[in-house]
Amino acid sequence: MTHRALKFLPPILGVLVLAGVVLGLHGALKHLSLHEVLAALRATPRHEIFHALLLLAAAFGVMLLYDVPGILFAGIRIGAARIALVSFCAYALCHVLGAPALSAAAIRLRFYAGWGVAPSGIARIIALTGTNFTLGLITLLSFILLLHPWDLPLFGHAIPHAALRLAGLALAGIVLLYITLKRSEVRVFGREVALPVWWLALMQVVVSCADISLSCGMLYVVLPDAPGLSYARVLGIYLAAFAGGLFSGLPGGVGVFDSLLLLGLAGYLDPATALGAILLFRVMYFLAPACVAALCYAGHEVRIRFE
Repeated sequence: MTHRALKFLPPILGVLVLAGVVLGLHGALKHLSLHEVLAALRATPRHEIFHALLLLAAAFGVMLLYDVPGILFAGIRIGAARIALVSFCAYALCHVLGAPALSAAAIRLRFYAGWGVAPSGIARIIALTGTNFTLGLITLLSFILLLHPWDLPLFGHAIPHAALRLAGLALAGIVLLYITLKRSEVRVFGREVALPVWWLALMQVVVSCADISLSCGMLYVVLPDAPGLSYARVLGIYLAAFAGGLFSGLPGGVGVFDSLLLLGLAGYLDPATALGAILLFRVMYFLAPACVAALCYAGHEVRIRFE
């Protein structure tokens, strides 16, 4: 009875995710003013818009690769187009749905279960992709602390740089330990947890760092030039804001992400100017990919219904 009931889980999950995407996009678009978006576009030089679009194209490419380490870890043979579809939809839509860890897992479960991937394989994919962002966050934060401790928002001038560099060294050590750990399994709370081999762990770090660096680059190029506002400083602010928005569980980190960015940029730009750039970044990096991913996901669901 339970086995038969589980057959209905993927289609039910698909409908629920689709409904969540529609509601999430509606909520996100409701808070946007076309006039404000156009004003932000007019205020941004064309060459900066062009550079941001180039970075967006590169970011799209990274989004398509997000599930690759998990697929290799699970040892599953699946087409590159399918991997790209799931990676892109899960990454882009989780920001709209909110509770990114849960929503991304639900989207991956919907796709992979529908393609006949075993539950154990899906669990491995979800487990590995779920750690990607955290690994990238820790790696880049260690970079800021070690090389640019004065660029860390709020704490850069309040804490001795030696202490910040020591913290950066500790974070870098955590990532290095994760990559070089020889054992294939570790015991956590009495359970054996599988670990990826070193090259898969390194792939996770590279993909995640590329993703965060590119998205921060998009924000940096649409921000007006300001004395002292370097890429490293924007990266420090962005890491704090993105992590705060992501872990808040709110769709797109709305409110939290923007507030933290404004707080970090307050010493360099006036609020109205900064808000216009942040709004433009939101449209380009969050909403544009989410709308494309929503169409891809809906098209996939329609295709399944008529097969």
